[in-house]
Amino acid sequence: MIKKITFVILLTVSFVRSQTPTVGLLYSDSQVTEGYTLFTPEVNQSVYLINNCGEKINEWTFKELPGATCYLLENGTLLRAGKNAIEIRDWDNNVLWSYEMRANGLNQHHDIEPLPNGNILCIVRDSYSNIEIIANGKDPLKVGGTIDLDKIVELKPIGTNDAEIVWEWKFIDHLIQDYDDTKANYGSVENHPERIDINYIDPYFEDFDRGFTHVNGIDYNSQLDQIIISARHLNEIYIIDHSTTTAEASGHTGGNSNRGGDILWRWGNPMVYRQGGVEDQKLFLQHDVKWVEPGYLDEGKLSVFNNGGDGIRSFSSVHLLDSEISGNTYTKEKNKFKPLDFNWSWTGSILGRTIYETKKSGTHSLPNGNFIICETSLGQVSEITKTGEHIWTYKNPSGKDIFNQFDDVSPNFNSIFRAEKYPSNYIGFLGKDLTPKGVIENENSLSKTCTTLSIFTSDVDNLKILNPVYDNILKFNKEIKLDAIKIIDVNGRTVFTTKNFLNDHIVVDINSGFYFIELREAEVIKRIKIIII
Repeated sequence: MIKKITFVILLTVSFVRSQTPTVGLLYSDSQVTEGYTLFTPEVNQSVYLINNCGEKINEWTFKELPGATCYLLENGTLLRAGKNAIEIRDWDNNVLWSYEMRANGLNQHHDIEPLPNGNILCIVRDSYSNIEIIANGKDPLKVGGTIDLDKIVELKPIGTNDAEIVWEWKFIDHLIQDYDDTKANYGSVENHPERIDINYIDPYFEDFDRGFTHVNGIDYNSQLDQIIISARHLNEIYIIDHSTTTAEASGHTGGNSNRGGDILWRWGNPMVYRQGGVEDQKLFLQHDVKWVEPGYLDEGKLSVFNNGGDGIRSFSSVHLLDSEISGNTYTKEKNKFKPLDFNWSWTGSILGRTIYETKKSGTHSLPNGNFIICETSLGQVSEITKTGEHIWTYKNPSGKDIFNQFDDVSPNFNSIFRAEKYPSNYIGFLGKDLTPKGVIENENSLSKTCTTLSIFTSDVDNLKILNPVYDNILKFNKEIKLDAIKIIDVNGRTVFTTKNFLNDHIVVDINSGFYFIELREAEVIKRIKIIII
């Protein structure tokens, strides 16, 4: 049986450069995870997909600024939140669906989350008058005016420009207070950690009345049918049940957990539910909490970008933690939700600068355990290994205009809220044109070191993998002489290696899937991506 493959060959050579790039690709190591990075600059209407060489693979152009994230869906379409509209566009930038959020009374902000069924979870801000919030138990002395509380709505796209809200969850339905027993929500939060104390005031920041919750990130776990959100101004992350109806989500029973819309798990700042002191706080103005994807090295754990900025921590950090669940219940120790500390942490410098972003930014895990880090103010995306080794950095050259190489780019002039890196075997890339189209900036000497080249003829039948009963044979179109050959899977594991090669084929035993073959001759490495079907 013949297994056909597709391939891309990358050539990387080392050289001495006369001047270090200031935009585009700033640093790349051979350990960088194979994949493509998606980002939308905050100050213009573009979305870019780039490869590891900093070359543009695709670009989409919208009519408004982002608001603030975008995702490449499994069918190859792009989902983007704008300042007003949420849109889905195809690979060629054609609008497939566009929904005006604010025109329909929805103040969406920060983040959205695509669901497996095609629906979209959105963070939406509701404003309440001082009369409304005092009726819910807020201390009048702690009310300056209106107060903002977030909610989560699930949109079902309809046609090309309409949507239906099919599910909803609100913070206002899950408050508690012990200030006034004549008002709603009376009770003690230490006895009801499944709710939010409306009278909590952060000891470091007392002027967050307008954005009391300030949710800045959302993620969905399809295995658990649960949602996690990040509430920046409370320095906590929360897990809620998505298996409820909207009516159940407004109450305290129902759903898989039979807890309704109450908080199932909370973490980062136990002072908010009166189960700890300042020394117990772990999160500070955090962003971008996510479950690590199934099949990844740290599957099921949570990653989070910890901004810092409490007056003591003048640095940011990246973490993994493991929310501990038994059946449908998240476990506690000494009345605090577990774990008591992070499973893994990293803080350090990238290109000589300690990471420190007091606002925005993000991180997420890759299949091999590496991490992508986005530093918003610098417009910079980097990759580090689990051991903390810095292996890749790209600086967005796209602001209100395109910056030229060696321009002095001031902070926030090229800012990126977040970036998403997709592994090369991501299903959304199947059938798409991934040909590099040059760098976004005017030039980049580092990008020239990994230009896409072909050492084979354009006919893919000249490169085949034959699958007899016992062996797989990678057949080249001609005899080649190489110092070494290495085959690597998408998780970065070496599955085959040989040295001093002289032949027209390789005999290996590998399963169907995506692989990378490194062909080494002296100081030159040629990398082939193969898809074995």
